[in-house]
Order: sequence, then C-alpha cells, then structure tokens
Amino acid sequence: MAEESQVVEEQGSELEAPSQQIRGGLLSLVKPIAFVSVIVLVEIVAASMLAPTAQETERLGQELAAAASGKETHVDEELSVDSYKTHKEMREVELGNYNVTRFNRTTNTTLAIDFELYGAVLAEDAAEFQHVFENNKARIREQVNLTLHGAESADLTDAGLGLIKRRILEKTNRVLGQPLLKEVLFSKFSFVER
Repeated sequence: MAEESQVVEEQGSELEAPSQQIRGGLLSLVKPIAFVSVIVLVEIVAASMLAPTAQETERLGQELAAAASGKETHVDEELSVDSYKTHKEMREVELGNYNVTRFNRTTNTTLAIDFELYGAVLAEDAAEFQHVFENNKARIREQVNLTLHGAESADLTDAGLGLIKRRILEKTNRVLGQPLLKEVLFSKFSFVER
C-alpha cells in the first residue's frame, strides 16, 4: 500500500508540473506587456504635458511670420484681444470676380467654377494693401486661377473651402511680398461639372 500511495503522489506531482509551467509561461508574457504598457502611458502623459496649446502655437506662428517679413514683434503671452475687437479692426477688400473652366482628361468632363473673392486686411494696412494690390493684380489673379486649376473635386465640395482658402491666402501674400491679407472669403461660389 505504501508503494501505491507513493505512485499516486508521483502522478499528482507530475500533473501539477504542467499547470505550473503554463502559469510560469503566461506570467513571463504578461510581465513584458505590462512593462511596455506602463512606459507607453508615461510617454503619452509626458507628451500631453509638453505639447503646446493652441494659443501658444498661434503666438509662435505670428512671431515666425513677423520674423520672416523682417518686423520685430511684441506679442503678449496671453491673447487677450476678443473676436469682436479683431473683426472691428478688419476691412474687407475686393479681390475680383473669377470664372475658371477646367477640362479633366481622365473623366472627359469640364468643370466650371464661378465666384467672387474678397479678402480681410487690418484697417491700418488697408491703404498699403490697395497700393500693393493694384501693382500686382495680374499676378494675384494668376495665382488664384492656378490654385483652382490644381484643386481636387473633394477640395471644391468642402463646405468651408478651407484648403483652397489657405492656398490662395499663402500665394497672395507671397505675391504681395508681405502678409497684409489676413483672410480670404468667397461669395457666390458655385461649380458645375459637365
């Protein structure tokens, strides 16, 4: 009987060994996964604390634009100007009426785009803008036309026309030689694909 109990004990210890191996195997996998997860979480928290806010990004952009044009800036740390005051200091200027026709060879269709283009400038820069605009009217018209010829159909169907506005604003200010134009506005925008 002693031999039987010894055989049963040996069989029981053999059964426990595979379950301990499974636990040990799982534990060896869980430890590195937990370690990597903790490191990733720490990095995410650190990145969110170090990432700049929207106001800081805007202030930095203004400083870079001023530095590129050679002007010295004194931007306040806090943007305390409210939107009412900003809009009150802006003036609308007409940039022209445009009728752009573009042929697409792949779809064998013609795209007709019609719109009125306006810009917003600071009130104090309005006179300077008009002078520079009159001297560069043809170049500005060319840049607007090229921008619309290069636009994708998805860009034209965007409700705010954000990408097209940014491209026109960038190219127009480049032609003007300084960032006088602060915003581009469309009026009576329509496009038809035939």
